[in-house]
Amino acid sequence: MSDPVRFPLAPAWPGVWLLAGAHFLAFADRFIAALVAPAIKADLRLSDFELGLAQGTAFVAAYTAGSLLAGPLVDRVHRPRLIAACVLVWSVASLACGLATDLGELVLARLLLGLGQAALTPAALALIAARQPRDQIGLGVSLYTAGATLGRGTALVLGGGLLALLPAAVPVGAGSPVAAWRVLFLLSVLPSLVLAVLLLRMTDPGRGGPRPAGGRARLGPWLARHAGRYAALTLGGAAVTLVVQTTNAWAVMLLVRRFELPLSSAGVLFGLVVAVASPLGQFTGGRLLDGRGRERLPGGTLLLAALIGTLPLAATACLTDHLAVGLVALAAMVFGLGIGSVATLAGLQIMTPRPLRGRVTAPFMACITLAGFGLGPPLVGLLADRVFGEAGLGRALLATSAMAYAVGIIALMRGLHYVRRATLTRRARAVR
Repeated sequence: MSDPVRFPLAPAWPGVWLLAGAHFLAFADRFIAALVAPAIKADLRLSDFELGLAQGTAFVAAYTAGSLLAGPLVDRVHRPRLIAACVLVWSVASLACGLATDLGELVLARLLLGLGQAALTPAALALIAARQPRDQIGLGVSLYTAGATLGRGTALVLGGGLLALLPAAVPVGAGSPVAAWRVLFLLSVLPSLVLAVLLLRMTDPGRGGPRPAGGRARLGPWLARHAGRYAALTLGGAAVTLVVQTTNAWAVMLLVRRFELPLSSAGVLFGLVVAVASPLGQFTGGRLLDGRGRERLPGGTLLLAALIGTLPLAATACLTDHLAVGLVALAAMVFGLGIGSVATLAGLQIMTPRPLRGRVTAPFMACITLAGFGLGPPLVGLLADRVFGEAGLGRALLATSAMAYAVGIIALMRGLHYVRRATLTRRARAVR
């Protein structure tokens, strides 16, 4: 009897699909606020600064702090149950966003959302690395990261469609009508509750008991021995994240200003680019990483190639006067950065011993989130306002991205050199 045909993207551990679904819903809930921002601003009488504070700053601050606190939990407790608890927390946060009546309540809701989502990625990546075979970790991580891309796109497309179908005020029972944007937040809670129930049924063999003796003590010496590798991967990953999030934040506005497209058309074009090119890049990155065998800096060479290869594409996308050329360059850049993002996250899991993955991944996620969300987008706005002017948005975007590229490429080149030198030294000692 012939072997059954295996779907090329099927993970060895089916739980990867459920974790990808959690990532999907996390990003969908995260980006609903961006979709309904004009309605929130009008109903709550907020300024642009106040809206940005609630949407961005509050979420990132709580997410970063929560990530640092999540590491020890990921290495100790039953991880599916931890993720289920996170889902319940961010569901309450989404409900609170829909019920907010002023700036303070909205900020608190976004803080709770960031806190609830902070442990998701460290716990999910640790689970994938533990349950997938060594040569399929890249595939598992690529499926997980694709969930975020699809979640963001679905929030914009499906949420926008619902807003178009719903009246401005939706009748709810015998009470007063409820604003459509509030209904959208309330509806987002339902699939999250179903997900939490499914996660509670997931097993995590050998977890949930006390941490093994000496587990905490091993973290410091391990990081000290491999500081060069972690520094290179962190700076390279931060560079990729900064370019990705900065592009996500400003690409639509760049298309509007540079090519005089309507906002709706620019949004659809960029949405299609991201929805197609990013998952393809992530899947490709996972496959390439799984085929590279055991490297001293897992994912490092692939990440360096992604940064070097996408730099000229970023310059083309930011500076060209031809719409078709710009879109092709943008799609190719998003594809390449997708490869780099998977190489970073999967490489980190491969490089880190199983008992330490939560405590290593959590601060890593805090660092790259601060760089991607907290540094890149505002720096582009500052350069556009103070240096290049409104018409120079493309140059501002390129200048910010170029600084990130330079830091990431230099760090990875030095990191790979450090790894090769350390390997040669160990071999020479072995010969003597």
